[in-house]
Amino acid sequence: MRTVSAQLIEPGMTALHRIGILKQSSVGRPLRRVAALILLLSPVFFLPPVPIDETRYLAVAWHMHSSGQWLVPWLDGAAYSDKAPLLFWLINLAWSVTGVHAWAVRLLELLLGLSTLPLLGSLGRRLGADDAATENAQWLWLGCMALAIYADVIMFDLLLTFCTLTAWLATTILAGRRWPAGVLLMGLALGAGILAKGPVALLVGGLPALFASYWMPGFQTRPAVFYLRLFIVLLASVLLALAWAIPAAQAGGPAYADAIFLRQTMGRVVHSFAHARPWWWYLPILPAMTLPWTLCLARHAPIASASRSTAKAIGRFAATAVIPGFVVFSLISGKQPHYLLPLIPPLALFAGERIGSGRWRIVAWRTAPTFITVGLAVALGLGWREAPDSAMGAVACGVLIVLLGVSYLVPRAQPPSASAVALGTLAAVMLCKLAFVLSIGPRYDVRAMAQHVAAAQRDGIPMLFAGSQYGLLTFAGRLTAAIPDTRDPAAVAAWVHAHPDGWVISDDNDYQDMPAPLYKQAYFGRSLGIWPASAVAAEADRKREIPTPAPNPGED
Repeated sequence: MRTVSAQLIEPGMTALHRIGILKQSSVGRPLRRVAALILLLSPVFFLPPVPIDETRYLAVAWHMHSSGQWLVPWLDGAAYSDKAPLLFWLINLAWSVTGVHAWAVRLLELLLGLSTLPLLGSLGRRLGADDAATENAQWLWLGCMALAIYADVIMFDLLLTFCTLTAWLATTILAGRRWPAGVLLMGLALGAGILAKGPVALLVGGLPALFASYWMPGFQTRPAVFYLRLFIVLLASVLLALAWAIPAAQAGGPAYADAIFLRQTMGRVVHSFAHARPWWWYLPILPAMTLPWTLCLARHAPIASASRSTAKAIGRFAATAVIPGFVVFSLISGKQPHYLLPLIPPLALFAGERIGSGRWRIVAWRTAPTFITVGLAVALGLGWREAPDSAMGAVACGVLIVLLGVSYLVPRAQPPSASAVALGTLAAVMLCKLAFVLSIGPRYDVRAMAQHVAAAQRDGIPMLFAGSQYGLLTFAGRLTAAIPDTRDPAAVAAWVHAHPDGWVISDDNDYQDMPAPLYKQAYFGRSLGIWPASAVAAEADRKREIPTPAPNPGED
């Protein structure tokens, strides 16, 4: 009976193996992609907007939505010149489909991040990489700490990365017979990049095109012809950006025009007005952003045979795309880790080609230190210092991350795949974000405070923010009128005496011990509160009546 069954079943099993249904690669590949999507999607729905950047950008987008005025971004009653408008436009387009929700914006960011994966694959194939190399590159990019952390963060750099990869892909078309399509695609990509993050888009997206004959396989276009096409691209991208900037400058006024044309670019180059760092600051940051790959990639011996022309083209492209940009970013005064996001995909493509060709391999045990260190930091940093009721969730998340790291220490016959390590990174980062929400997240969630303020605003209660608010409560409360703010104590005193029935909102240390708050909550390492103007006025009068001690003649 068993022999008859085997004779009947075996041919069918063999056929299934031949068509790939039972192969691990055919079944496991979509499962790994689904697992990655689940790990990336989860924080989209449980993370609240985090001050001060995310709440500020949502406030600008909300004003654009509520006012219907899309030309000039506004924040706290003034034209907002710090960022270009493209992301705010995309947010409002997303809201037109989903309604006004923070999760919709996080989902938009995630879709931008995921859309870079096929672009990276297409770019790799244009440079001669095979399927194994491009798939490895995509998992390396998806599984580095940088993308895992910023995949759902409401910022401008993933949009810039999308535009940059599109511009690089268009560069490979620009030198061929379909160059008009390349001109159009690259011009749109660079123009959109300028509208996303400013002229830096020309640096990261356009600079490799200047050296296209060095890295592009089969480059046979005459240099004069190619650079003429590139000039047309530059002209088109600048005109696209000016199509917004010129009318926006006229509508926003002279100060806004000066800011978007000069201050926002030149003001960050030498002596940055924000995030000024020393020139060497990115040197340790880039390896940290590319963890765990920084530690777990090693040369393979013996080296497998591979296409030398493909390896050469991808190596040259990566060097051209990363090194000049990294040097220029290092020389610019203003620095943040996420500014480097557009430079990481070429590194993933470089490493992916070498893993695919057998030149490099992934060493499993070298992956463990990254996850174990992160897990201990979460368990001790977020859990140890918190009250027991809020610490347990963070500790549990940290322990799970440590166990994940330990799992990579288990001996195995074959090196782990890039997807296996990438899924570990995504799981670790997802648990970090969950630990944040379960522990210190309430300190950064201003929705309850914003609801109090929104109700008061509807009732016509005058309000003043004593400090700099940066749109802190605008989106969470769906506020429709700007709240004036000031840091000048004399201006606060004058306002509270003029508005005795008003409210004063502040997170300033000078208000921490003030009695009789209407509402108060933990905020960062201090508190955010609402006080009746009468109480603030009384406190100001009391301080004014306290005599100033006379100086002691015997003291210097």
